[in-house]
Amino acid sequence: MHSHTLLYAEDDPLIRENLLYILRDYFDQILIVTNGNEALKVYREEQPDVVLLDICMPGVNGLEVAKHIRQENEKIPIIMLTGHSDRERLLDAVNLKLEAYLVKPVDFTQLSETLNRTIEKINDSQIIAIKPDLIWDGQNQLLQYRDTVIKLTKKEKLAIEILTQNINKYVSNDSLIYHIWEDEIPDDSHDNKLIQLIYRLNKKLNTETDYSDKIVENSYTLGYRILSTSTI
Repeated sequence: MHSHTLLYAEDDPLIRENLLYILRDYFDQILIVTNGNEALKVYREEQPDVVLLDICMPGVNGLEVAKHIRQENEKIPIIMLTGHSDRERLLDAVNLKLEAYLVKPVDFTQLSETLNRTIEKINDSQIIAIKPDLIWDGQNQLLQYRDTVIKLTKKEKLAIEILTQNINKYVSNDSLIYHIWEDEIPDDSHDNKLIQLIYRLNKKLNTETDYSDKIVENSYTLGYRILSTSTI
């Protein structure tokens, strides 16, 4: 059984309580915030599986929150709650690849259908085939080569996590540093820390597998990426 975490941003307590009756059936943990600034802070600290945002919130609105999240994670499902008057604003959200937008008052059947579809997609996307015999299980944070689990440090897991969330695409140095050293304030030393971490990770993967090429590729201007060569 998969366990999932939802970040739910809604400033209206009545709407929030009504939706929680349904949301609790789908998520083991629900992180509740009441404004956009809190939403971004909690997202970066907790790395939830799904984000549910009210479009109109104090401070940073839901669309701006979604834009920031999408810059860091291209795959996380984002569901937007909107009022009828917000529909035109959703034209700005075309490139955000929203999982759905639900007009308030929310239809519970529509919400349930959206959540079922979202959970199914998450479960399917948690297993990433990096190479034919090298698999990342995002749900359990395990990297497996054939029948062997490769032991990774916490920071190595965080690096593979964000790189596989953006498989085949470069992730900037800043995004990687922010994700991997989430409990630190980045400074000039973190660029070198990142270089050393990726070097050690590549060396470990070459030692633990039959692959001699770099699993994590780098570009001086674009950052780092994991390029999947698996056909599964």
